[in-house]
Amino acid sequence: MNTKTIVGGLIGGVVFFLLGWLVWGFLLKDTMTSCTGCMRPEEDLMNMKTMVMAILSNLLYGIFLAWVLSKFAGVNSFSTGLKNGALFMALLGIAMDLGFYAYSTMFTSMSCMLIDIVLNIVMGGIVGGVIGWWFGRK
Repeated sequence: MNTKTIVGGLIGGVVFFLLGWLVWGFLLKDTMTSCTGCMRPEEDLMNMKTMVMAILSNLLYGIFLAWVLSKFAGVNSFSTGLKNGALFMALLGIAMDLGFYAYSTMFTSMSCMLIDIVLNIVMGGIVGGVIGWWFGRK
């Protein structure tokens, strides 16, 4: 993995974190709290250990997406990153959420699972676009 991919992944991780905070933590906070049976209480989310784990998770998602877009998709623009990022997160999100729905009580309904899938696709597209923009810089 080269430096451009690592930096793109770090940028993507930051964008994942910020979008996640905006969407799940602010805009749809009440919806997602009622949709899952396993959300941490709000005071736990501000705990340093929890925050570090959230940051690491998002950075790893960003690095993984950057690696896939660089190695397998040849992304070098915002638009190709957007399409490929959305597709990648669609496949990953659908697979993970179907498993969560089938094997756990994470989602309280099928509609909650679908909301999560759509949000993952949109976020994957945006993050993929940002990574693609980074890759296409001269």
